[in-house]
Amino acid sequence: MSDLLTWSPIHLGRWFGTTVRVHISLIVFVASLLVTAPLEASRGSMAFHVGQAFAWSALFLLALALHEAAHALVARLVDCEQEDVHLWPLGNLVGPTTQSRNTNYMLVVVAGPFVSGTLALLVAAILGFAWDAQFAWHPLGKDLDAGAPWINGTVKAAPMTAPWLVGWFGYINYLIFLANLLPALPFDGGRLFRWFLANTAIGSARDSMVAPWTARTTAAILFLVGMVRLLIGQRWDGLTIIFLAVLIEMMVRSEARVLEDGGYFDDGVFGYDFSEGYTSLESSAAKVRPYRESAIKRWRRRRSDQRRQRRIMQEVAEERRMDEILDKLHREGRSALTDEEHRFLVRVSARFRNRQNTQD
Repeated sequence: MSDLLTWSPIHLGRWFGTTVRVHISLIVFVASLLVTAPLEASRGSMAFHVGQAFAWSALFLLALALHEAAHALVARLVDCEQEDVHLWPLGNLVGPTTQSRNTNYMLVVVAGPFVSGTLALLVAAILGFAWDAQFAWHPLGKDLDAGAPWINGTVKAAPMTAPWLVGWFGYINYLIFLANLLPALPFDGGRLFRWFLANTAIGSARDSMVAPWTARTTAAILFLVGMVRLLIGQRWDGLTIIFLAVLIEMMVRSEARVLEDGGYFDDGVFGYDFSEGYTSLESSAAKVRPYRESAIKRWRRRRSDQRRQRRIMQEVAEERRMDEILDKLHREGRSALTDEEHRFLVRVSARFRNRQNTQD
């Protein structure tokens, strides 16, 4: 519960051998749609009344389930073990993990966006043939009913009609497809980009700064786009895009913490890449990424060392001064001590007694 990146309270069992959980962000997202729908309806909004909110939520969950089922099904078909799925509004909230160099892993990653994109194209074809309607291709439409298709290219489909439902289903798949093309975690594009880095001369995504800097560049671009959307009055679109930028930055920081805590094993669990079978043990040895201490940790360590050194020097000086005062007390008596020497004697003696009591 303390880590919002992994808090998935609802367990949906195993899909084609892959454990699937519902992330807290998906619960909050759907709940907010259903809770705010009556408020929008009371204000006279025809785009988001209660019935539409339930229908839209059902279409959204169906599109999301098909996207993740494609990942799980292909993973089972090619016998590639997949990480646990944490369903969030744009797919699987996957964080930084060790990446397999196997081609099967790439097929599993591509399966989700492929299904979402194919469904969007299929819906666009159905709309054109069945209702002479035009698919809403603009991912950042200004209309409240942005996903509804255009009938005869002039008017939006009426809410809750067949073309409206089909059009919105395709539009949701279209948005999921586009979002998962981003070359940054937690999106499928980020996983695919890291697989590409691990299989090219650029080097492993874990051993270079290409992946995190690409992710941060993506986050910066999204943040700027979100700010522009806010300035032109598209509040919800702008906030959503800014949220995606912040999420990507959180993923990069999470990966940095993993590296600071000891890094990755170069080739998978215990230093070996089992994606090619157990024969990989014969040609590779366990290699652990050397620990990298961050600049902040180095600064804190230096400050701690300096404080400890000053404390040791102070204790040595106090012990020397204590010996001098005790020698004077022994030779000349208590009346010979100055007020400052007397206070010093009382203070250091009390500190010494407290230290002894603590050790006991």
